[in-house]
Amino acid sequence: MKDRILVPFLLGQRREGLCRVCDIADQFWSVLATPDFQETEIVDAREKIRRMGEIYSRLAESVMESVNNGRVPMSIAGDCFSTLGVLGGLQKAGKPPDRILWLDAHGDFHTWETTQTQYLGGMPLAVMVGRHSLRQDSPASFMPLVEKIGVKPYPEEKIVLSDARDLDPGEIEAIQNSKIAVCRMGDIFEHLSANESLYLHFDTDVMDGETEMPALKYHVKHGPSHADISSIFKRLRNLNVVAVSVSAWHADKDTDNKTALACLALLNELG
Repeated sequence: MKDRILVPFLLGQRREGLCRVCDIADQFWSVLATPDFQETEIVDAREKIRRMGEIYSRLAESVMESVNNGRVPMSIAGDCFSTLGVLGGLQKAGKPPDRILWLDAHGDFHTWETTQTQYLGGMPLAVMVGRHSLRQDSPASFMPLVEKIGVKPYPEEKIVLSDARDLDPGEIEAIQNSKIAVCRMGDIFEHLSANESLYLHFDTDVMDGETEMPALKYHVKHGPSHADISSIFKRLRNLNVVAVSVSAWHADKDTDNKTALACLALLNELG
């Protein structure tokens, strides 16, 4: 059984539109109980990080409870930092995954030293493995986020990243110098085993699927189609998937819920 958890936030900023999932889904989705954060736009990076710590520490608690009850937690949130909450919950339950499969058009492997845009959304995978900057002159420290959630660094060699086709120069070098396995979609299953527990993270922008999912946040050409992801998810049924997280679409632009419904259909393929 799955526990489906909706987290209506993007980098600590409220995204109420994501709550429509609860109305259109065939299965029950619970909205994560969070602090009364209603701001939809926050400029200060430190405040975003503080709020993400509060939000994703609660996600970690929900994931831990789900795992302890013998269920598989599945979450939809507005950003990839939700992975720290999911991983933290698995760790707190004493069941860290043997492998993480991270599906994303981007690497999310920036640090303050490599980023040109200073966009926090490009950094969660680097934070997950403990590569976040400790320099005092960094615009903001991720330590409050990590400590609030209670998540421990995850081994790079246990991560499979696909297909990460849109990388920045500094990010390319960082990934090449890491132990992360980077592969094409067609090669994913060469890195996975039925004998291992698997945590799947699915950033919807990994798809080149403007037809099926027009409200994706970042369309990057030459990627897998909706049908390709559907095929992969069907095969993942045969593996020991212990948690699933999703980085969502632009809910405010998904006025007809077409993108949300297409994403939910993909998640149903996981069984």
